[in-house]
Amino acid sequence: MSNRSDQRLSGLRSPIIMPVAVSLWAFIVPILLITLPKISNWNADFLSGHSFIFGTIGQVLMDLPAVILFTRLQYKPENGTGVQRKTRYRVISAIVGIACAMLLAALRIITIGHLLGGRFMGEVPAFTQSLGLGSPWNIIAAGAALLAYGPGEALFVVYLMLAFDKAVGNPRALISWGVIITSIVWALPHLFNVFFFGVSAIPNVLIMFFVGIVMGIILKKTRSALGPMLFWTLVNGTSL
Repeated sequence: MSNRSDQRLSGLRSPIIMPVAVSLWAFIVPILLITLPKISNWNADFLSGHSFIFGTIGQVLMDLPAVILFTRLQYKPENGTGVQRKTRYRVISAIVGIACAMLLAALRIITIGHLLGGRFMGEVPAFTQSLGLGSPWNIIAAGAALLAYGPGEALFVVYLMLAFDKAVGNPRALISWGVIITSIVWALPHLFNVFFFGVSAIPNVLIMFFVGIVMGIILKKTRSALGPMLFWTLVNGTSL
C-alpha cells in the first residue's frame, strides 16, 4: 500500500505536470473570455467598446499562475536550471535584452517604414485605449495593461521554458526543447486575435513563435529573466 502511495505522490510531483497545466490554462482563458459574455447575453456594443479591458483581464489571468510559479524557482548550477539572481547577470541580461529589442526595431523600420503602431506585433491597443477612460480608471487600466502585456507575459514565457527544460532534461541546450515547446504554446493562443482583428492576425502567430525563440536565446545565454522581460516589453510596446 505504501509503495502505491509513494508512486502516486511521485506522479503528482512530476516536473511536467505544472508547465502542462499552465499551458492548458493559456488556452482556456481566451475561450472563456470569448464564450462567457456571449452566453450571458452581454450588450454587444459594450463588449466591442471595452474589448481592451477584457483583453487585459484575460492576459492577467494567463500570466498569474506562471508568475507565481516563477518566484519559486531556484538556480541550480549543477544542472543549469533556474535563473541567476546576482546583479552581474541581471545587468548583462538587461543590456542584451535592450540591444535585441533595438535590432528588431531597426528591422521593423526597414521593412514597414515606421516604428510605432500597425499590426507588426498584433496591434495590442490595451494601453493607449485605457488612457481614454475617466480618472482614476485610466491609470489603473493602463498600468495593468503595461504590466500584463510586458513583464507579466515575459515571465509566462520564461517560466514555461525553464519548467519544460527541467521536465525534458536538456536545460543546457541553447535552443532546447523547452524553448521550442514554449514558443509554440505561447504563439498558438494568439490565433484568438482573429476574433478581434480578422484573418490578418494569423501571420502574427509565426511572428510570436520567432520572438519566443529570441526570448529563449536571451534567457539561456544570460541566465536571467530581466533580459527577456525588457526585450518583450519594448517590442510589444511598439504596437501599443
